[in-house]
Amino acid sequence: MEFGHVVGIVGALGAFLWAGIRANRKVKNAEDFDKAGGRNGVFLVCGALLGGLIGGQSTVGTAQLAYTYGLGGIWFTLGAGLGCIILCIGYVIPLRRTNETTLMEVIANEYGPKAELAGSILSSFGTLVSVVSNLIAASALMNILTGCGMAFGCIIAMIFMCIYVVFGGVIGAGMGGIVKLILLYITAAVCLVFTISLAGEIGPGTAIDLKLSDLFARGVTKELCNGASLLIGVLSTQAYAQAIWSAKSDSVARKAALLSGFLTVPVGFGGVLVGLYMRSEMLENPVDAFPMFLMEHVPPLLGGIGMGALMITVIAGGGGLTLGVSTIFVRDILSKISPDFKTGRKHLVAIRLTIICCLIITGTVAILMPRAIINDLGFLSMGLRGAVVFIPLTISLFFKKYFRKGAVALSVAVCPITLLVANMLDLGVEPLLVSVAAGLVTCFAGFRIPEKEK
Repeated sequence: MEFGHVVGIVGALGAFLWAGIRANRKVKNAEDFDKAGGRNGVFLVCGALLGGLIGGQSTVGTAQLAYTYGLGGIWFTLGAGLGCIILCIGYVIPLRRTNETTLMEVIANEYGPKAELAGSILSSFGTLVSVVSNLIAASALMNILTGCGMAFGCIIAMIFMCIYVVFGGVIGAGMGGIVKLILLYITAAVCLVFTISLAGEIGPGTAIDLKLSDLFARGVTKELCNGASLLIGVLSTQAYAQAIWSAKSDSVARKAALLSGFLTVPVGFGGVLVGLYMRSEMLENPVDAFPMFLMEHVPPLLGGIGMGALMITVIAGGGGLTLGVSTIFVRDILSKISPDFKTGRKHLVAIRLTIICCLIITGTVAILMPRAIINDLGFLSMGLRGAVVFIPLTISLFFKKYFRKGAVALSVAVCPITLLVANMLDLGVEPLLVSVAAGLVTCFAGFRIPEKEK
């Protein structure tokens, strides 16, 4: 690592930490921490959305997947972008009209506390899987920079994630997300220029062979289901809903969601180009593709800024998702045990301690599985979140008069359990399809026609 690398990394991380410290000054109470007091503008809402959405999977994981499977690596960011657009078109306004703080509160208002408890636990598990993938990505970055291994990388990432959200909450996620987005687009532009410059051109027979057939390298159904898992995962994730609730108006929230959708895909395309180019390096571990490209094929200052941007990406991605899990735990579980935890100082202390505990648990898991394919964990995570929340949330927002409470509440448990069983048994059918089918059958078992419409 040269002096230019150090300057770039320190500069990027310094800007990020500055945003987190500044955000902490604006947090006066629990409402500010959870939803920024409902006063965020377009860019802060967009920053909070992308802070969780563009993480290790969208960058390091996309390059890893492209190294292995080619253009198919784009499905994570493509599905995420489409999810943000659907969020803008159909879900933003109904979500904001609920005036809740968690998605499970929205569901519980219609289908009772049992649905809320089961959904809170299961959706949190799905989200924590994604935090693990961000920590694996962080460890790869730290290993390239220092050679100190997985454990050290995870510990450093955990510390930065704590700083990112423990002090600033949703405000910190928004401000940090803006800093991250600026740095990521600089990095994406650098990757575009240098991959093409090094390869000479893009096309058949070159180092960057963008084969359209590779878009479905693992099968049409599998890749489409991977994209669909991202789409429904975006609509079903607490961290993204908190960003929407933090907006100062419906118009601001919709604009932020739409902007996020269009800003997501270009970052993924940069990761794809890097992964394809690095195939010529014959890496021992494909997860190293992105960081090694920045360190070995880009001028030190720009490479350092890029490495700093990637560190911020995995920190913000994991931190934002951990904030969502902690909010669910404190509001949907702990506050039901003692109302004292619903607001005020006890709420802030509880949610911050929960963040730290979640990071310790996920960091331990990440150390035990360092060679996992990051985006496969991401697809599983989004699928689990969607399996728990998507169907009952959609029914709660749009069709609540047509389904009996018991059937919808039961689907909260049926969908994720079916997804996990289908993954383990390898039935020859995509687990997401099995899960969605099981959830719909369960809900339609309780279908009814409202009295006034008979």
